[in-house]
Amino acid sequence: MGDKSFTESLEKLQKAANEIGKQSTSLEESLRLFEEGMKEAENCQKILDRAEQKIQIFENGEVKDA
Repeated sequence: MGDKSFTESLEKLQKAANEIGKQSTSLEESLRLFEEGMKEAENCQKILDRAEQKIQIFENGEVKDA
């Protein structure tokens, strides 16, 4: 999961949300999709956190390997 891009994770998260919103989706499937969506959301947050750290490094004029 760590190798997924932000875009890939966001697309999977949106797909899971759309599926959950369908009336034909069973409770069990909705729960599975919710868990999958939470993992994708966590991956997106990690990517954003790394990007924020890199931006802060650039703003501070520091040159580090982040």
